[in-house]
Amino acid sequence: MFTKITVLIWADMLTVYALWMLMIYLTDVWKVTFVHAAGILNIYLAVAGVLPLILQFIVDTLVGSYWVLLLSSLSFSTGMGFLTMSTPPVLHKVTGTCGSYEPDCIGDTQKALLYTALPLLAIGTAGHTVSLPSFLEEQISNVILNLTPRVCLADFFGSFAAFAIGCFAVMGLAYIKPWSLRFGIPAIIILVATLIFLTRSCSYVYVGPQGSHLATVFKVLMAATSKLFRRLPADDKELHGMSDLAKPRTTGLRCLDKAAIVLPDQSVEEQQKTWKLWTISEVEATKFIISLIPMSMSFVFFGLVSSLGYTFFVEQGKHMNRKVGKLTVPLTIFWWFCDQASSYFPKVFSCFFSLVCRKNAQERAPIAGIMMSMLLGILCSITAAKVESRRLDVVKSHGLLDKPDETIPMTVFWLLPQFLLLGALNGMYDMSLQSYYSYYISPTMFKYMLQIGRIGESLGFVGGIVAVYV
Repeated sequence: MFTKITVLIWADMLTVYALWMLMIYLTDVWKVTFVHAAGILNIYLAVAGVLPLILQFIVDTLVGSYWVLLLSSLSFSTGMGFLTMSTPPVLHKVTGTCGSYEPDCIGDTQKALLYTALPLLAIGTAGHTVSLPSFLEEQISNVILNLTPRVCLADFFGSFAAFAIGCFAVMGLAYIKPWSLRFGIPAIIILVATLIFLTRSCSYVYVGPQGSHLATVFKVLMAATSKLFRRLPADDKELHGMSDLAKPRTTGLRCLDKAAIVLPDQSVEEQQKTWKLWTISEVEATKFIISLIPMSMSFVFFGLVSSLGYTFFVEQGKHMNRKVGKLTVPLTIFWWFCDQASSYFPKVFSCFFSLVCRKNAQERAPIAGIMMSMLLGILCSITAAKVESRRLDVVKSHGLLDKPDETIPMTVFWLLPQFLLLGALNGMYDMSLQSYYSYYISPTMFKYMLQIGRIGESLGFVGGIVAVYV
């Protein structure tokens, strides 16, 4: 069963690598400026970072994980299909344009397809981020109850085959020259993965909407607003649910305490049914969540640095020397190194931190991880700036300023340190964010705070749009 679901993960992986090359496609084929191409990519990344919060709310209140996963997979397939059709050779006979990879062959139809594909891909990315982990979790109990050696063997070989096919496709994708195939192959694979996922639809465990605790936060805010002009009682014990409060009340955001004021002209049950009355415990939980939002907005820095990996870093390596002997190294290998650093650096840091800080390590590790992420981001930016300075010096010394398409006699492996630092940054940030919210936030609100943190990161991608103009 898991093989039918995990094929979506490997298809996602292939699509991410294909989209990482979108910057080269826009600058080489469409001949748009670096600033314009970076703006398009950053807007896409920002939208893909904001949508998970909305889709998480839809999962919890309307349709559940399965339908969001299915619809986002279809959106992914359609988006990749439109992106493929935006390449000149695919529709040139229909549109009456030429079929070469030249800007003159890009008509209004191709532009419309590209700008339609990106929102669909953003929905697909966000939908998989939200629904794929939760849907896999929903299937675990059923698989454990029906576990047999045959099922284990089938899942093992299926997962290994999916992994091998995914790795082969990713490494081979960069050696495929036509852009229609570079985008078309991932489009076909994500479509096939979606169809494979659908073949076991009858055997999946379906968990319906469980209700959103984010809605409770908004309802508390509405209740407090409706009682804005009422005074808080002199005796705190008059607040609803005060006797059940386990922890001392917080001193900040006292205006929200008005949501726990019991109105004298209605019964408690009537006020609760109309969302006008909430317990002081629910009010305190709302206060804590709101107090964490400013910290989440401080994650703009991480988004700003991460955006460089999709735009500036790609542009740096496009014309650098990629030869190792007779072998031409694909740029996608650097994104693979970035992925590996993202996976392994947090594990090394966790082991090291647990040895150094044995007292209250679980409480201190998330804060230390966020600080380490900021340090890695600074080092990554400095390294990229130093490499760019050296690259420009080589360009000037070899008289290549007026020859933008010439290969720069500087090995592309100068970019490896900054990609490793970027991967370490992304991995540390993800791990620290999850650890911090899982430690301080209740499980019911954890996923929402995680998505709010992602929105802070998405604002960094928006900042990346401004940064490329500087």
